[in-house]
Amino acid sequence: MERFRLKNIIILILVLLNAFLLFSLAQRRASERDAFRRTAEQLSALFQEDGMTLEPGAISQALPPDGVSLTRDTALEEQAAAFLLGDAPVSSDQGGGIFHYAGAAGEALFRSSGGFEAAGTLAEEDVEDVCQDFCRAFSYDIPDVRLDEEGSGIFTAQGVYNKLPVFNCTVTFTVEQGVLTAVSGTLLPKTGTAVSGEAPLSAAGALLAFQQMRRESAAVASTVTDARLCYELQTAGTAMSLAPAWQIVTDTEDYYVNCLTGAVTAGAARTGEAVP
Repeated sequence: MERFRLKNIIILILVLLNAFLLFSLAQRRASERDAFRRTAEQLSALFQEDGMTLEPGAISQALPPDGVSLTRDTALEEQAAAFLLGDAPVSSDQGGGIFHYAGAAGEALFRSSGGFEAAGTLAEEDVEDVCQDFCRAFSYDIPDVRLDEEGSGIFTAQGVYNKLPVFNCTVTFTVEQGVLTAVSGTLLPKTGTAVSGEAPLSAAGALLAFQQMRRESAAVASTVTDARLCYELQTAGTAMSLAPAWQIVTDTEDYYVNCLTGAVTAGAARTGEAVP
């Protein structure tokens, strides 16, 4: 009988402990929601004072990823060269971190900074599919291929790492009368080493940095519609790295805020857009 009572007491203590933990967790989440709501209201008021609209869904609660240190992947470069030039292209070391590839379809250069360029008759049939397959194989967004009546055009696709877009990393395709004649851009290694450091800027902090930049530079923008996580490609000599960043989407153009330094950079053409 005493053992039965002791068991019931232990169960009761565990139930009360779980209830207390659930109550504490609910209180913490409620406090976080209240703090976030106040931050959103203050930011909206600040933007409104400067004549800008900050849409309600523009302040993300997502946490930025760690930075990434990248190491050159020559095997990946060989695969890219074979894709564009044909199987078993001949490679040679040009020095200075530059590798040259020659194949049946043309020639290509790959640099230690990640930059590459290929030229020749790279594809004569199903050009749109070839470009899209290259992007799938080497981590770019799928481009919107738009050619003129003669089958010519230049278009870009943005690099992707761990499902996040990478600012400053694109690939450009040149098509002339239905023939893919050139491909150039930056080839990112598919794996890297996480680099943790100081606490990165939240979306709210990035929006404040953007607003400060707008005040100082008189950038033309009247509405902020979104803040999205991304990476910013950084190169120094032969070293490549990815810094977490926020993409600030406005009614005029996109801006990128480095999560570690707070630096704000105006963006280039968006993914899939044709280059005039």
